[in-house]
Amino acid sequence: SYRLGIRHESLESYIEIQQQLNINKGVREFSLVVILSPDAHLRDGADGSFSRCPDQNNGNVTSKISILLGEKLRGFGKGFYNCFGGKLEKSEHPAKGAVREVHEETGIVIPLPVMEEGFVGNINFTFEDSDVNQSMKVHLYCVFVLLSDDVKLETSSQNGTDMLQAKQQQYAHTPVTVHPNEIRGCDEIKPRWFHNIYGIPLKQMFADDSIWLTNLLTHYNDGWGDKPPRKFMFDAWFHFHPGGTQTNSIMHYFMRSNTNSPVSNTPSFTFEKRLFHALHINHIHSPSIKEFNENWTMANAVRSFMKEEERMEYVIDVAGGHGALGALFLLLVPTCHTAIVVDPAKCASGKKGVREAWSRFWLNGNNTMKKKELRYRHECLRTGLREELNDILRKTKSTKVTVVACHACQHLTDETLQIASDYGVNVAVMPCCQKDHDGWWKGLTNRLVSSDSHTKNASLSIGAIMDLLAAGKMMGWETGKNAGVRYQVKMKLMKDSITLQNRMILCRAVSIEGDSACNDMEDRKKELAHMKLTRAYKRAHKLPSKEIPNTSTNRTGVSNRRNDWSVPSLLTGFCVGTALSFLVASQLRKK
Repeated sequence: SYRLGIRHESLESYIEIQQQLNINKGVREFSLVVILSPDAHLRDGADGSFSRCPDQNNGNVTSKISILLGEKLRGFGKGFYNCFGGKLEKSEHPAKGAVREVHEETGIVIPLPVMEEGFVGNINFTFEDSDVNQSMKVHLYCVFVLLSDDVKLETSSQNGTDMLQAKQQQYAHTPVTVHPNEIRGCDEIKPRWFHNIYGIPLKQMFADDSIWLTNLLTHYNDGWGDKPPRKFMFDAWFHFHPGGTQTNSIMHYFMRSNTNSPVSNTPSFTFEKRLFHALHINHIHSPSIKEFNENWTMANAVRSFMKEEERMEYVIDVAGGHGALGALFLLLVPTCHTAIVVDPAKCASGKKGVREAWSRFWLNGNNTMKKKELRYRHECLRTGLREELNDILRKTKSTKVTVVACHACQHLTDETLQIASDYGVNVAVMPCCQKDHDGWWKGLTNRLVSSDSHTKNASLSIGAIMDLLAAGKMMGWETGKNAGVRYQVKMKLMKDSITLQNRMILCRAVSIEGDSACNDMEDRKKELAHMKLTRAYKRAHKLPSKEIPNTSTNRTGVSNRRNDWSVPSLLTGFCVGTALSFLVASQLRKK
């Protein structure tokens, strides 16, 4: 995960530190261009000439400008988003290099005078592994584009010229009118509009973008009004840890504004990004980017499934380590007042890290702390979880407690579900490292293959089978019965881009005591299932109606058959069904 490093208050302080660092004196020069637009969000991109980034408008924060970023398709920084630019050719003026690179990577033609006018400042990069990564000087430019379907009309006719001049008076930079179809990528980079500057993918960008780019975007977005915002100019210096994109971590930096606009160290983000930023501005490396994404996604999935916030008054994070998952419930669920992390291991960035970094988000409007408790219990699951549940259930009912476990191994998943169902509390797990310890199911994974030639290579993984079995056990009619609950169970998937171990088992405890309507519904389900089994048995054995045992009717009006032959009929039906499935499969293979 990247870190934002130590911010210096003066250039002298930065240079003093820099002189002690391992820096190669050779410098490579680059140009980089920030492309902004006030009207790109009005275009739907339906013709495919450019595309929006999905899921960018999460949260309640919106912006007045859009930014065009490029997704790197190959080479250094592959998979990262960046502004447009590249290395200068020998003796090439930086503005000319910027014009060339923007045209090559986006198809947009920026007149040289406009590019020169858009000069922002220089960003200087040095690297701890300077023998591998040579120092860089980046000449930064910012240009505004207006999207129009009739570019020729606006630039050739007198009326069009007047219209363009009127538009130009609204900007600190001279805008360039561009036809949407002109915007296209190349084999190295794919342009994409982000219509909410607070939703840009900072986690897929270089660490320095979290500092200088967010300041630039905030300046132009917040300054947008009746008068054009002043031109934003700055210089910046960054020194990176070794490791390139693998570490993507800043050691030291200094940023100096050359305008009256202050340089902010905490620009506006969505709530998710503000939490993530708070971790890294405090040099907290655990949770990592991947772990934070997993915890954030799981916390929101559990919130959505549980529906009633009172179900999460108490949250117990099993094997939570740093405690980020439990802390997220305190932050996201207003009624959640206690989160307990049960983990025998002591995580270095646990109590101090997450709690210190996020404590300011627990403040009330009068800057007093809300009644929220994040507590750590360093003890084994078998004793620690049970003792916490014993203590909590003396204060409240079981349906107001939720047990969670993110990335729980097979054994931990089974134990967590078992203990939760013993106490009748809500539970959610995301299993990993699934194993078939008895070997009963492993062979089946290769046989659960369709005979269809198009899907003959598809199979159900052992992980998927074990997760389905775990979910099935929680759905059983007897699960939770001794604790006076039944479970409503759902499986959800995280995005593969977050983690490949992405199946979540969500179980909502529903009290069966005093709920006659729910009890009647469950009885009806059981009786309907029994009726279907009876009909299947009749068809399989070709029995006349008179040989079907007499039935009685229960209070729901559904036949109530509880004769001794029901169990053997189930076994017989299963055997017959299995035999038929193998016969059908054999015939299909012969074809």
